[in-house]
Amino acid sequence: MDTGSLVVSTVLLVVVLIAVLSIVYYSWRNGISPLPASALIRSKIAEEVLRLSKIQELDRPLFKLKTDDPVERYSTIQQHMDYKTRPKTIIETGSGWGTLAIFLAKHCPEYKVTGIENSFIPFWISKLWARFEKVSVNWIRGDMYQYPYEEANMIICYLFPGAMKRLNPILRERATTYTYIISVYFALPDWTPEKVVQCVDIHRTKIYIYKV
Repeated sequence: MDTGSLVVSTVLLVVVLIAVLSIVYYSWRNGISPLPASALIRSKIAEEVLRLSKIQELDRPLFKLKTDDPVERYSTIQQHMDYKTRPKTIIETGSGWGTLAIFLAKHCPEYKVTGIENSFIPFWISKLWARFEKVSVNWIRGDMYQYPYEEANMIICYLFPGAMKRLNPILRERATTYTYIISVYFALPDWTPEKVVQCVDIHRTKIYIYKV
């Protein structure tokens, strides 16, 4: 092997090693490795997004002013108006390799899709893959626990029990009225789902639908 080939091989080896160490580090830090969503799960979530979108369009929520307090009445009216004017936005918490966010961007084009991921390698692979697929996804490399969820129409969670427990108070505080939360595999603690979809796969995967 000549010197040039040796240098190239060494550089490639170092790059691969750094990439592997990066994935291992963020897997340890996050408590789970980034896993791609299966084709069935992606399809089922897209079906639910489209179904819920029709509900939001055709069944604008009716509200009742149950109090004479002017401050509370104003707050109720403001929440309703905010809902009606809110742009269609999907936020995926912990988007991993980007398979689900990219699928939703392709099959639910009326929505602006945002994927939040803190692991460096999956984040950049997601960006490259979205460019290859020619779909528009707003990728954010950051902490999903620090993200403001106020602008979301729908929030997608494909996480693990510890993350769902930690997100629970965050979503209660930041998710706005009429927002839908779709959680794969694991339920939100102390939330009552509006619907539960069970996938016909080896794991009998459950998809929980919540409404704020």
